Amino acid sequence: MSKTVFRYFFDFLDGQKKWLNSMAEQGYRLKKSGRMTYTFDDCNPNEYEYTVEFIAEKSYSKGKDYRGYLESMGFRTFTKNINLNFSYGKIKWRPYAKGMGQIATSPGGFNKELLILEKKRDGKPFELHTDVRDKLDTYKTARRAYVWAVLLMFGLTAITFVPDSSSVSIPMTWVIRTVILFFGILFAIPTVKYSSLVNQLKEESKTFE
Repeated sequence: MSKTVFRYFFDFLDGQKKWLNSMAEQGYRLKKSGRMTYTFDDCNPNEYEYTVEFIAEKSYSKGKDYRGYLESMGFRTFTKNINLNFSYGKIKWRPYAKGMGQIATSPGGFNKELLILEKKRDGKPFELHTDVRDKLDTYKTARRAYVWAVLLMFGLTAITFVPDSSSVSIPMTWVIRTVILFFGILFAIPTVKYSSLVNQLKEESKTFE
């Protein structure tokens, strides 16, 4: 029997990972992921476990090759978005990525910024990156994405204070500001979290130098 759940994660790495594993503990195996939906099939409790990989810094071809590599290792993979854009044929600039990874198209890498990975629970930690420096690079990239999101939210708020920038009423302008600031705060929380993780990993990496 299938079960569909509507969710969106501002903490798209750790928060999403913990939730997927909590569903698996209850006996739900991920069948399909959509932009705001997760469809599960019944399974034995604790039969599967999940992790989430951020691949938005990679170009489409490198991301596709990386996914194929992970599947060749026996992992089941699902692509997942970090935004809520439902358009088709768009080109998106990713300022937090590197090289060709900065350009995402649909079809292509647009709305496929994450990989959800599944494996059967075997008692071993589900960690793709055991090297401290690899973990540091992953969290640095995720932090950059959150920083840009926060800057965008506060930039949009600042625009509303520009005289004659909008024809909406003053009360509605304050409603818009409040909504934008609310989302800015939601993005700021994981920004602080991943900044703390980056600092911790930097200290750990010094011990290996």
